[in-house]
Amino acid sequence: MASSESSARLPQIIEAAAQCFQERGYLAATLNDIATSVQLQKPTLYHYVKNKNELLFLVLQGTVETYNHALEEVSASSLNPTAKLRRAISQHISLQLEHPGTVTLFRDVEELEKPYRNEIRLALKRYRELLQAIVREGIAQGEFANRDPSMTALFILGAINFVHRWYRPHGPQSILEIAQFYGDSLLMTLRGVDPPV
Repeated sequence: MASSESSARLPQIIEAAAQCFQERGYLAATLNDIATSVQLQKPTLYHYVKNKNELLFLVLQGTVETYNHALEEVSASSLNPTAKLRRAISQHISLQLEHPGTVTLFRDVEELEKPYRNEIRLALKRYRELLQAIVREGIAQGEFANRDPSMTALFILGAINFVHRWYRPHGPQSILEIAQFYGDSLLMTLRGVDPPV
């Protein structure tokens, strides 16, 4: 890992790695590609990270920490469960569509060395648990239908995790409009109301 005096350069390297992995794919991208993009020699890169796998871990770790921190703030707020879930859905979609390339790199989690892979999986589990807690709160307060919170959280994530695959920045709907549509539709389902056809 980077020494304290050189740590200011590490975020640039992580950003360059994310870009290279998105453009070339994790397996095809090389440390030479990353070093060149930040104007370093490949041997110098080893002063900051030990290998390409660590770089993938750092990219994914930064992404999942951003999501978790945002959801933790929503979960700890004084909003009612319906408002919490609407905000959680909206910010999840917004984060995803503002940084779609980084999200796609989660398909490479299995490429991580086991300790890194376990850490990312724990962080993703934390996100699901935060979402489940909001669902449980909504059920307890009578705002949501009494359904399995774990399955409900997975249902929500299944609906919102792949918006980046079809979203186009110049499409007919804005990110805000898409987030509102998903929030309305999912909340109607959670309340036991079928969404409009």
